[in-house]
Amino acid sequence: MSGYTADFALVCEGVTDYAVLKNILIGFFKGQPREPRFTQKQPDSDATGEVVWQQFGNWENVFRYLREGLHRDALESNEFLVVQVDADDSEHPNYGVPQLEGGQELSPEAMVQRVAMKLRELLGSDDCVTYAGRLIFAICVRNIECWLLPLWETGNKAAKTVGCLGTLNAALAREDQMTVNPQDKKVPPYENASRAYRKRAVLLDEGQKNPSLAVFLAELDAQGIVLTLDD
Repeated sequence: MSGYTADFALVCEGVTDYAVLKNILIGFFKGQPREPRFTQKQPDSDATGEVVWQQFGNWENVFRYLREGLHRDALESNEFLVVQVDADDSEHPNYGVPQLEGGQELSPEAMVQRVAMKLRELLGSDDCVTYAGRLIFAICVRNIECWLLPLWETGNKAAKTVGCLGTLNAALAREDQMTVNPQDKKVPPYENASRAYRKRAVLLDEGQKNPSLAVFLAELDAQGIVLTLDD
């Protein structure tokens, strides 16, 4: 990791998404010489002045972060940039990714591809070339709560892509765990609900059951990242 202060800069819709991604990445790299190191770039609670908007989490600010080229600064001090975004609002005019084609709903895998194209458009073709191999997309179809279902549900419910929040809360309540308040999302319930993903075997076995999480894990695997000990 020579020359970088951290392995992964994370640009997420919110602090709860950051908590989930961090647990997933810790689990994925379990067994390597050391744990991954993270920098939370978006949302950024320390942002002030002209970039005070960075304190707030939503997909529009993820898009703005990329559109304004802030990813370049992140990649100066971090080896990789992970961009997380949900696909639930993809048909919003400012998002611009249809969920239907020919009257048929796109598969989760196709949605991931379409949203990834949007993110590359925001990054710009030149930067996609410059930073090739250092950009990783975590695209949740249709939101990150769906990624948690394999830990709490089985069968078709583990693979759900819509209505995931209600299904997750029902499962959490059944197990006497903290539930998620969609109007006031807090980190502890998400940290707790995703913590089992810190175990690599659990992540690789259960994570495959949700289609867009499986795509993310495959992308991480394709990167072939090795976290070496510092010199």
